[in-house]
Amino acid sequence: MVLALTAPELQAQTSYEYLRNQILERQRDTRTQIESLDDQIERISESLSETSREYDEVYARFEELTKLVALQEERLRQMNREQAQIEEEITLIEQNLRELQRQLDALIEEYQSTLRYLYKHGRTTELALLFTSSSVNELLVRSFYLEKFNSHVEEQMAEIEAKQAELEQTSRELEQTRERNEEALVSIMRESESLEQQRQRQQQLSEELKEDVESLEQQKTLQEQQRDNLMSTMDRLIAEEERLRRASNSAAPGSEEARIVSAVSDEELALFGERFSEMKGNLPWPVENGVITQRFGTRAHPVFGTRTQNLGVDIATLPESPVEVVSDGFVYNVQPLQGYGDMIFVNHGGYLTAYGNMSEIYVRRNQVLSKGEIIGLSGAEDSIRGPVLFFVIREGSQVVNPETWLQRSSP
Repeated sequence: MVLALTAPELQAQTSYEYLRNQILERQRDTRTQIESLDDQIERISESLSETSREYDEVYARFEELTKLVALQEERLRQMNREQAQIEEEITLIEQNLRELQRQLDALIEEYQSTLRYLYKHGRTTELALLFTSSSVNELLVRSFYLEKFNSHVEEQMAEIEAKQAELEQTSRELEQTRERNEEALVSIMRESESLEQQRQRQQQLSEELKEDVESLEQQKTLQEQQRDNLMSTMDRLIAEEERLRRASNSAAPGSEEARIVSAVSDEELALFGERFSEMKGNLPWPVENGVITQRFGTRAHPVFGTRTQNLGVDIATLPESPVEVVSDGFVYNVQPLQGYGDMIFVNHGGYLTAYGNMSEIYVRRNQVLSKGEIIGLSGAEDSIRGPVLFFVIREGSQVVNPETWLQRSSP
């Protein structure tokens, strides 16, 4: 029979198991994200291998490499995060190992004290205690306590053996975790080397593309036209929706204008705006496991050497992933735009979101949406921008950086 742990020892052991399970759970979550990124990296790598060196295809390869580098950078970040979690697990195991060693030392010291007592007094003392009993009752009592003492000695030995086994098991866990840590470090080194190779390939393609300046300038001009067209389209759609709303509110009862009603009332629209405003920095992502590969704002083009304005972000994800509306609102238009594919425009009351490069659309104009509702599917392999979602946020008359609104994809 093994003596029970004291309350502090039991609490320490329970806390250790809980903390280690928490760390292992976080490792599993991180590994899931890494595997999702692996799928996207593998898909883009396969796409790269099928592309020829003709100019149009070289340009496509350059764009794919840009996405690949962004995905690999994110994968490397997640791998470093996983390795840090393993280091955290090692620290926790080492702490538990030291505590187990302390408990074992205490048990051994207690057992040695018992042995020293037996050495000094021996079995003769036990017999003397029994034979010098003044009565049968006293003899029985002394016999009972001597038996308890001998049982205690046996229990001490059993507890020492159990604690030694626990110590050995924890030592094996520490060794296994250290091996996983070494493997993680090797993987990080390989991933870093692979990332550097991709950057070099990207630089080589950039040099090739610069040889055809005229075509590149045409691409630049087309991008600017597409950007301006998107901005003017959003302005026009917003102005039209506001005109219809004013006409509906001010028209005489029974008139044609009075029959033109908006999807939601002014009060509902104001409530949508309040909800959207409160979610700055915590807005849900429109797709799962997305990685931003084209950022918002002024961008120095690595090939053109010029600066262009990107009105939103490109979020790379698996082809034809479900797209969710990020907040309550209503669809104020659905239409295709050159360079952005099929787009869905949603009004959130003072805030607008746009979802472009959609491969499928599940909503219609004036449809009221609830946060998290699926509105369609993101880009497919053959979509104009590839397997990405183009995402825009507009506050009033100004487009804003979606990254300042979206919650972190991962801690």
